Amino acid sequence: MKSIIQFLIFTVCQFSIGQQGLYISSEGFLQNDNAVISVVNGDFVNSSKTALNGGTLQMIGLDGNSHRIELNNENTFDYLELYGSSSFELDGQLMVNREVFMNDTSSFIMNTGSSIIIGSTAEIVGESNTNTITGADDTYIKTTRNHTAGINNDFGLIGVVTYKGSTSMGSTEVFRRYGTFDISGNPTVKRYYEINPTINSGLDIEAHFYLSDIDLNGIQRSNLAAYRSTDNGLTFTKEGGTTETFYHSVSNIEAFSIWTFADASTLNIDEYDANPISIFPNPASHSITMYTNKNQAITSVELYDVTGKNMIMKPLSNKNTLNVSHLSNGIYLLKILSETTSITKKLVVKK
Repeated sequence: MKSIIQFLIFTVCQFSIGQQGLYISSEGFLQNDNAVISVVNGDFVNSSKTALNGGTLQMIGLDGNSHRIELNNENTFDYLELYGSSSFELDGQLMVNREVFMNDTSSFIMNTGSSIIIGSTAEIVGESNTNTITGADDTYIKTTRNHTAGINNDFGLIGVVTYKGSTSMGSTEVFRRYGTFDISGNPTVKRYYEINPTINSGLDIEAHFYLSDIDLNGIQRSNLAAYRSTDNGLTFTKEGGTTETFYHSVSNIEAFSIWTFADASTLNIDEYDANPISIFPNPASHSITMYTNKNQAITSVELYDVTGKNMIMKPLSNKNTLNVSHLSNGIYLLKILSETTSITKKLVVKK
């Protein structure tokens, strides 16, 4: 028998152990608490209406074949441990409270509709460029952590590390998502990040975004540039950055949203200069920050309502941030002047 189960406590004996793995039927129930479930060269399938909560799931693949973790509901483990040379596939939703541990050269693949939630104190341990978690389009890994300015934040080794910073983001939701975008007819890499801070302006943060070779989608790593979207991937601005061996570094980040990576030639200089100033967030409720693509200073700002009335504004901060909390819900026109250009943007205030 190749499947090994250790220290199990169960109340309904509707599961089977065989050479193909451990299977819990739809009417079965397995209470694992602090137990260790070890499956060697087999699958773990929980079709039960009751999700597991706690304990350790060890998947040990010594035969080089692919093995499944199939879950009917969101199952929670303290530890998920993957050993051996096999690949493992996830079908379903999984939450890990303490650690996802990857050993040897095992790979972990999230199939369509799957996700992994990393708890607030959990980590992904042992992932490398050749031993990585990948996923089908629209799969993701997610964690929520508190960010403090001036302290390195690795967000459970999900793939983003932040450094420095002048403003703490507070509770911050980080997604490592899988899928590609099209930017001016050119594809992006297969991994992107969505970062949703509680405080999302005036950050001045440096971030390292990790990418495995398998994520590159045929693009040369040395040619990558960072691209950012504030409208869920409809449009992008080029943020540049510096390519390192396994990550892409971007400095002086003032706000987060969706970040992906594509060939640096994707938006040429003419396209980039066509939109020299951007504002974020939009719609806004409290404040907005204005960005120029060459880090030029904002020299003046004029705000009008849709009737053309000049609105009273609170002064700009030294981070090009404008307070709009005193404005009523509606559409406004924001005329922004920098050192070399003048542009009018539509601003939506929504509280």
